[in-house]
Amino acid sequence: MNILSRYVLRAHLPPAAAGLAIFYFVLSMDFLVDYLNLFIAKGVPGLAVLEAFLLSLAWMTLLAVPMAVMVAVLTAFGRLSQDNEITAAKANGVSVFSLITPVLVVVAALSIGLFQFGNVLLPAANHRLTALLVDIHRVKPLAAIEPGILTQLPGGYRILVERLDSATSEIFGVRIHKIEGGEPLQTIVAQGGRVSDSAAEGVTRLELFDGEIQELDPEDPTRFNRLLFDRHVINVARDATDLVRTERTRRGERELSAEELQAKMLEQEGERDQARTRIREVLDGDLSRVLDAAYGGGVAEPPGAVRSARESTKRTIEGELRAITDLSNRTRRFEVEYHKKYSIPFSCVVFVLLGAPLGIRSRRGGVGIGAGIGILFFLIYYLFLVGGEQLGDRGMMSPFWAMWAPNVLFGAAGLFLTLSTSLEWRASPVTRAIDFVLRPPRTDAAPEAGK
Repeated sequence: MNILSRYVLRAHLPPAAAGLAIFYFVLSMDFLVDYLNLFIAKGVPGLAVLEAFLLSLAWMTLLAVPMAVMVAVLTAFGRLSQDNEITAAKANGVSVFSLITPVLVVVAALSIGLFQFGNVLLPAANHRLTALLVDIHRVKPLAAIEPGILTQLPGGYRILVERLDSATSEIFGVRIHKIEGGEPLQTIVAQGGRVSDSAAEGVTRLELFDGEIQELDPEDPTRFNRLLFDRHVINVARDATDLVRTERTRRGERELSAEELQAKMLEQEGERDQARTRIREVLDGDLSRVLDAAYGGGVAEPPGAVRSARESTKRTIEGELRAITDLSNRTRRFEVEYHKKYSIPFSCVVFVLLGAPLGIRSRRGGVGIGAGIGILFFLIYYLFLVGGEQLGDRGMMSPFWAMWAPNVLFGAAGLFLTLSTSLEWRASPVTRAIDFVLRPPRTDAAPEAGK
């Protein structure tokens, strides 16, 4: 069994490496184009772009490893079945489950390592990547401008463009809002324009054509000023002329470890309790004032004071309720991210239970077949995961089930298929349907004799 186990495990190594390379390539294609655009069209230093791409590989690893496991298991057991080695093992008294067991043990250890990677290294990589992109956009504001996205620029400007030509730095359908003190001060609309960097002056120049400036009259807010222009230039000051790395203290939920997420959840719960306590205190004080006026023999308050106190109480309670709602929303996001750290690594074990019987039944050992089936199943799994994350964040589903439902469903199906394959349940209509899909009946029947 030791020799056979090592043989089965070695059969997984080449397809696992090929699957990892394939999925790295698939996942990085979209982001690779964006990073090349930063370097070629927007003038971001090459080393900074390379670092951003390498840091992006961290979150890709968390998805690529389970996908590679699925491809390796499908391909290895498919080849063993195709070469009749599964049949030979069973003829010598070795069950299918005995062949799967060493793979399960190794993949379980891999899942633990993947969890440690996602819990320690991935948050640090995400934090460093976010800080790097912020630094890039601070020095190169053009790098932050994307069509159809309202982008924050230095100096209180917010810009929205319909189209951007990266080769010529021309922008079309431009709308710029100048914000001061949290209030819109000025709106600039233009048919088109051009963006250029002036390293000597330390500014990014927005040259706009054929537009108008709209603003309220500062002396008379009831009046609206409108100024048409053929050409208008806005100089957006930059914080620096060279890329300077800075440290960020604030961390999002994807930049925290499981322990830090738990601490955040406890902190949010404590703040919610404090908000509920403040609501009770306000209501108790309001009720005491009403009872004192009614039964305490005190002097009744003027109607105006009563209305003012009532409005103050209403505003206070509404503010605390909004705070509780915001805290609950943030807590749900923390809980979803917490369970995701465990559910994605555990999917490696699920894919072994699902991929091994499918590979045995398919009797096809090519990497292409394994990659095709693996991509199909992981795409379904990923859709479940993304949908569950959205439902969990919005409170439409508990964070636990939002992240663990795909593992439960796929794991139950994989366990059933593993048992049916190991125990040779041939009467099940489900297994017959799977065999029909994976191994369609041949239609090229042999010609009859004498014809």
